[in-house]
Amino acid sequence: MRKIIVILFFSFLLYGCETTDKDIQPDTERNVKQENSDLANELHLNSNGFYEYHSNTLNIQIQPVIKSELKYWVSTIKVKNVSQVKSEFAGGSFSSKKEETSEIAKKSKAVFAVNGGGIQFKSRSAVIRDGKVFRTGFAPLEIRKNGTLFIGDGRRTTEDMLEQGALHIFDFGPELLINGKVPSFKNQDWFTTVRAPRTAIGQRKPYEYIIITVDGRSPESNGMTFAELVKVFQSKGVTWAYNLDGGGSTTLYYLDNILNHPSDGEERQISDILYFTE
Repeated sequence: MRKIIVILFFSFLLYGCETTDKDIQPDTERNVKQENSDLANELHLNSNGFYEYHSNTLNIQIQPVIKSELKYWVSTIKVKNVSQVKSEFAGGSFSSKKEETSEIAKKSKAVFAVNGGGIQFKSRSAVIRDGKVFRTGFAPLEIRKNGTLFIGDGRRTTEDMLEQGALHIFDFGPELLINGKVPSFKNQDWFTTVRAPRTAIGQRKPYEYIIITVDGRSPESNGMTFAELVKVFQSKGVTWAYNLDGGGSTTLYYLDNILNHPSDGEERQISDILYFTE
């Protein structure tokens, strides 16, 4: 039986992202306040703004961070088995259908979910889910059967990926960290200056995943640049990180609730999700 344990922290952890951009400095960071007390109790939000979920096979910690004109969530998910890392299509099958993240997640019995790679947006990319090929070609991000992440290049085929243990693959991008190194386009304007809502996944060790979800395009949160995302991942010791679908698609689902504020004002219908379950 899964159970949720609330652990009270006496100080809100600071992320300390070293960056030249003043908008992501920690001087205005503050604790998250949950206005809806019933919802806070339901999600076991402690007084310092952390969500925590613990079972014998799945551990989740979600830290909301509020700074000047910026709000994001850093979710650390640890699984016992990689079979708990899943992806699902809208409508339950590989097609052109679209549904809201929460709809797909609830039907999949997800504990935690985010929007995926936008398989219909990246219509020429390879698609592998649960080790099954739905579309051939190439996709950079691999979630492998040994619980690790890997980011490859365009020389890899679907056969290569399957042979080396790919369980799920995603193509949206860009790459953020490849074996600890920032990609060569790190100094290009689009990487360093454009802020938007973001969803990205990273890893520091097998079976442990860090997902960053960023609100954007609103007075409360401008969003992040890719360079800023990299800084947050690096501050958490992440060595592999990849940007998933974002913008209006960015959605953070946790225990039947949406924690973030999608920039469209409501959930956008999307083609696929990445989720974690018991």
